Amino acid sequence: MKKAFYLFVSLATIATMISCDSKKNEIKNLTMQFVSALNEQDRVTVYDMFPSAKSLMELIPEGLDIKKLKITIDDSTGNYIATLNDKTGQRLVFKTDSTGAYKIEDTYGVLNFDSIIREFAIKTGIPIKDISDRKFAELMNEDSMFMSNLTLKHFDELHGNLSKVSGYWNWGHQAGAYYLHIFQTIKNNGDIPVKGEDYNVEFRLADYGANGVSTTKVIPGVDLAPGETIELTTDAPAFYKAANNKTLMADVVIKFKNMSTQALMLKYAKLTGEEYKEYLQTLKEYEEAIENLSDEDGELPDDFDSLPDED
Repeated sequence: MKKAFYLFVSLATIATMISCDSKKNEIKNLTMQFVSALNEQDRVTVYDMFPSAKSLMELIPEGLDIKKLKITIDDSTGNYIATLNDKTGQRLVFKTDSTGAYKIEDTYGVLNFDSIIREFAIKTGIPIKDISDRKFAELMNEDSMFMSNLTLKHFDELHGNLSKVSGYWNWGHQAGAYYLHIFQTIKNNGDIPVKGEDYNVEFRLADYGANGVSTTKVIPGVDLAPGETIELTTDAPAFYKAANNKTLMADVVIKFKNMSTQALMLKYAKLTGEEYKEYLQTLKEYEEAIENLSDEDGELPDDFDSLPDED
């Protein structure tokens, strides 16, 4: 009786091993197919095998190189991991979809992120080797909570620490012509020099009177040393009547050009390397706050947007 039981267990173990090997072979074949599709720029196959790739199209590499393919299984999730290169940690994560077919759920070290993005991640403490490409892309999105928090925290630095000190205009009639001059003083409040080639100053003018016309005049930036100020000016004779009628609206905007938010922070912000850690702590506190707002059944009240006042 005991022999029969041991035999049954052994057969079950063998069956499991055969099934596991079969799945690994399937993942191996799928990996080879995906790499081949990428190298041949077969986007239809790439998107079919990696559905999330459609939203990450600009980050999809032109091709992949398999140094040494290794297939393993993540016991905690049941997902299969196809490692393409042990040294770089490039890998694909396969998960079954609703039909039972294996699809690429995520990747590590596969998507193309430029050097500025990677440097920014390192400077803010993001463990780029330990988080997935999709998670990394989400973090770097301008609208993500991570980037939004940093944008608010480093608002001044994102403008090169430049500020508008004072502005005014004057108008008049001279030599048979009307004139209107707009003046704006710009100051570098930081401790880093700012190159004029990095930014423009936009004079935005509008007549909120009868005609309602508007225009934007762009003035090239000038080099500013720390603490230095410069007065910039532009002519706008077409808005003489608006100035005379006191219906002129003028705004001045400092706009940095050809530089991403990450690039601006790297250049002008004082990053500590604790930004990602602080972000995770903020998330934790937010989740705890939501949990504290839940009702006795552990669900948010139906009128969550208008909670009753506490007694």
